[in-house]
Amino acid sequence: MPQLSLVKSLAHLKEEQKHSEEILLESAGIALTRGSVAEIAGEASSGKTSLSLSLLAKLTTAGEICGVVDACNSFDPRSAVLAGVELDNLLWIKCGNSIEKAFMSADYLVQAKGFGAIWLDLTGLPDSKLRMVPKSYWFRYRTRIKDTPTLMLVTANETITGSASQQSFLFERE
Repeated sequence: MPQLSLVKSLAHLKEEQKHSEEILLESAGIALTRGSVAEIAGEASSGKTSLSLSLLAKLTTAGEICGVVDACNSFDPRSAVLAGVELDNLLWIKCGNSIEKAFMSADYLVQAKGFGAIWLDLTGLPDSKLRMVPKSYWFRYRTRIKDTPTLMLVTANETITGSASQQSFLFERE
């Protein structure tokens, strides 16, 4: 039986350090920082899903495991494949329009660690319900992923994370 060690092996440290601190999405000209919460808000057809799929494609093709918390069962695997996402490297959680299941799932993924990105897609949930989410949830997520290679991306119709997100973007349809 292997012994527990509080000191990480050199191979494990090299594995953790191989990830750069920023994820550059060249198509959008945006750099997202690992170990942080980033938010994209905007109405339908504003491009937030396309940018999210672009992020997942970049990370999953590089061999990283990513998670999608799909609050309203709107994730389309065919569109994801067309965007270049490797579905073998993707964990997809369908929440059936339940805000409670969405936040509980996101919490479990954040605690599990080891994900390149966790996309919490809250698009489609009523804004009135999202406004009732305590700000402490967002700060808890931020604290838990702070020193990890994980990026938490939150998408919704309007901004909801407040000052807990390191980067916040408001997309508009032109």
